[in-house]
Amino acid sequence: MSKSSSPNQPSSILLRNGLLATFTKKDGVTTTPSAHRADVLIQGDKITATDKPRSLDPPDEALVIDCTDKWIAPGFVDTHRHVWMSIVSGHEDWTLAEYVAKLSFIAALHVTAEDVYIGELAGCLQALHGGTTAVVDHFHCSNSANHIEKAIQATIESGLRSMLCVSCPSLPSSFEPPHAQISEIQIETLKTLAAKDKGRLTPDGRVTLGLAYDMQGLNPTEDERIISLARELNITPITAHSVGGPHLKAYSKKARLWNEAGLLADDVIFSHCTDLGHKGCDESEWELLRKSGAGIAATPEDELGMGHGEPVTYEAIKRGVKVGLGIDCASITSTEMFPAMRFALQHERGRAHKVAADEDKALKYNAFTAASAFRLATLGGAEAAHIESKIGSIEIGKLADIVLYDANSINLANIIDPFKGIVFHATAADVEWVIVNGEVVKKDGKLVRKEWNEVAKELKRCAGNVRDRYKESDLEARYNALIKQFELQMV
Repeated sequence: MSKSSSPNQPSSILLRNGLLATFTKKDGVTTTPSAHRADVLIQGDKITATDKPRSLDPPDEALVIDCTDKWIAPGFVDTHRHVWMSIVSGHEDWTLAEYVAKLSFIAALHVTAEDVYIGELAGCLQALHGGTTAVVDHFHCSNSANHIEKAIQATIESGLRSMLCVSCPSLPSSFEPPHAQISEIQIETLKTLAAKDKGRLTPDGRVTLGLAYDMQGLNPTEDERIISLARELNITPITAHSVGGPHLKAYSKKARLWNEAGLLADDVIFSHCTDLGHKGCDESEWELLRKSGAGIAATPEDELGMGHGEPVTYEAIKRGVKVGLGIDCASITSTEMFPAMRFALQHERGRAHKVAADEDKALKYNAFTAASAFRLATLGGAEAAHIESKIGSIEIGKLADIVLYDANSINLANIIDPFKGIVFHATAADVEWVIVNGEVVKKDGKLVRKEWNEVAKELKRCAGNVRDRYKESDLEARYNALIKQFELQMV
């Protein structure tokens, strides 16, 4: 494939006279900041100045971008995505238990390191194309050291900012009963990677090493060993699934269990936390999450459709718990964060309207604005991922992860408010420029580091190979076996 870096990147970029839409640390969680015209100066990897429009002078040889007809906004921070899963497809109609049985217990076992490379690369590029500049990547296909190495290679080549959370363990080592063995190869690989530069997988810190750990509670001694090792080696964040409910009872009460084991801290991100909306939930977990500083990664699009349960996104906001958004899997939902914002906001509005309607009343106003969903996908996501001091907003001193929207596009031409426009009307087609760490990775609507057509050819080839390897497998038999093993009550 073509070049994987951009040697002609300017050392400075001046964004001139754009309509700036961002939350800052001074803005309240449920406020709506005022969008305003501004210049933004990027030098190296950081934002060094913001000022009145046409007031900043560009340094010598700076790239000057006329943003008169553009919106300037922070890139999205996706707090939960299985990036490698761009190599698999066709899961849009599955339930959660069906996904576990057919993907985790069958299809994923046939994914090679070569497949992981192209899936990871395509997934990173899909994120960038849609204006997502940072991802918490729950990499649960770490079947070998080579799989991990290829995922890292692809992520670095893409230009995406990634907290690459290597799963330990990865996939089930037996099915009847289901069991996963922590691999010492994975442990040694983590130690080796962390030792190079304190968890930094690139010299500029754009890609860092995290841990995905879903085995907590099965072996307390191993839990203590693995989590303590991660913290000792500066492997952060640590992310885990918390779902519960009829489809995934084994993943319930996770905040409480981590706390009881002495493992809950502010470097943890729990994905979904839909268990907090299920019958028999532990209400005290909300306070555990708030006090510990642990974050929630909500993925409302697939949570609603697969059986995870009701999204708890806005309930977390009300209770003062850190929460961000994610897309989860490209094989199930959109690769863009725009639907995630809409699903989160409209679900909360629909819930509130129903509560009122059940009492024969009508809400006079919606409690949460479009801007609140924008915050969830930007600064809120950075807070949930524990990196709000570095990214998530456009402020002096922060890393330059910035998106420019075409305000004259078909979708946005008559939209005055960029917060509303980005949440309700925009798509990846409106994302004109993407800057990560001060580097232009999408320009005039086209990805810079890779030729997508070449990536697409390899993606289709490898995806076909994966399907061929398990085409003789009886997916329905595996699903029925899982239903029986976990004593799921299906209707």
